[in-house]
Amino acid sequence: MYKRIIYDSALDWVPYVAFGVTFTVFLIFIVRAIGLRKDSADKLSRLPLDD
Repeated sequence: MYKRIIYDSALDWVPYVAFGVTFTVFLIFIVRAIGLRKDSADKLSRLPLDD
């Protein structure tokens, strides 16, 4: 009635690529946050409170 789904071993790399992309984006955010100058960080921290 139903055919069995054949698992293709070529798709084994997809989770690794997704994790790699996510980790890379997270790492870029961390590096940019660490390298942010103090005056820019202060300006961004007050931004939601300014009218």
